[in-house]
Amino acid sequence: MDINLTRILALFLIGVATLGCENAVTPGSNNSTDPTNNGGATNLTSAEQADEGSKTDSLKTTVRFATYNVSLNRQKQGELLSELKSGNSDQAKKIAEVIQRTRPDVLLLNEFDYDQKGAGIDAFQTLYLRKSQHEQNPIGYSHIYFAPVNTGYDSGHDLDKNGKQGEPTDAFGFGQFPGKYAMVVLSRYPIDVENVRTFQKFLWKDMPDNQWPVDPETNKSYYSDEVKAIFRLSSKSHWDVPIKIGEKTIHLLASHPTPPAFDGPEDRNGARNHDEIRMFTDYVGGTADYLYDDKGVKGGLEKGAHFVIAGDLNADPFDGDGNGKAAQQLMTLKNVQVEEIPASSGGPHYAKAQGKANDSQQGNPAYDTADFGDVRPGNLRVDYCLPSKTLTLKATGVYWPKPDEPGGDLVGASDHRMVWIDIE
Repeated sequence: MDINLTRILALFLIGVATLGCENAVTPGSNNSTDPTNNGGATNLTSAEQADEGSKTDSLKTTVRFATYNVSLNRQKQGELLSELKSGNSDQAKKIAEVIQRTRPDVLLLNEFDYDQKGAGIDAFQTLYLRKSQHEQNPIGYSHIYFAPVNTGYDSGHDLDKNGKQGEPTDAFGFGQFPGKYAMVVLSRYPIDVENVRTFQKFLWKDMPDNQWPVDPETNKSYYSDEVKAIFRLSSKSHWDVPIKIGEKTIHLLASHPTPPAFDGPEDRNGARNHDEIRMFTDYVGGTADYLYDDKGVKGGLEKGAHFVIAGDLNADPFDGDGNGKAAQQLMTLKNVQVEEIPASSGGPHYAKAQGKANDSQQGNPAYDTADFGDVRPGNLRVDYCLPSKTLTLKATGVYWPKPDEPGGDLVGASDHRMVWIDIE
């Protein structure tokens, strides 16, 4: 089915220069009629951007990239927007304080419900990020990218085979309404909107040697040929968002694959999770000749390009419902830095305190990024911020303080923790 059109808001902005960037006027784009192609991008006025938070930030010689599943999703369309516009969302205040404390320069938000005009993210900025939370310095982002995702868009088929159609499990990505669990990119550096690539409509069948689910009882395809012909690989979307930082362009590769759970012996979600992660593995690994974006442009990222792979990938390298191979695809790439793993002090504390599934896990709890069920699957490392080897990595971290550390009361705002990296 056709998806709702996205309007790209565009205002001219005199950009704030850091890292030797020259002041520049960065226009948005307002010429797209296909929301899949360009999504939404906004450049706020200088009055709105104010100081970007503090003068100290502008003196930094490093750029902080971060990913954060904020769990700002609701059961009904428009519910999140109404809550945010009230200015009284306790969850949003806590999320904003985490962001004010960590101060990312480029930030991917997972699970932020989509609305066509971007009113939700605008309200979040105006009423939460740009207002001090518990005496933290406000922060603002001059450049925003958002676009439709596959969650909640009905496939027209009974994908879960329960005899009913039109349910959340029958959408291209699980969701009660179009745009639930969506994504937003916030940046203090210009976004090259014209060269954003999205892969929302790429069909799973077009990935060579894919892990298409098979019914173990019949050894035949779990889905019919009719479903196979229309089934999109990305459960939300995959985005290549170029960020202009001085003379460099760094490609933020954003995604949020489906959890490898909530299925049956055919492991349809596990297989999809694996191949969703494989998409960006191929994209940066030089093996994406088969791949086409939503504009019909084929191929992957240019060799030698700077990139950061970011998002809630719903895959732990060792533990959880997946088999580990999905996440490990990225760990074997020669052009990705994986040696320095973001860690926290709170991860080991909570793993020990909660026990149960955590007691038998293989992974180091300091690397955990999500606080899941104690009985199953336990806390996991599922959120990633992986830079290319073309970039100089200076520091990494997971925002997960212990209860008695500053900000320890904020971690319950989401079941995920922010992961950040500093690059020079």
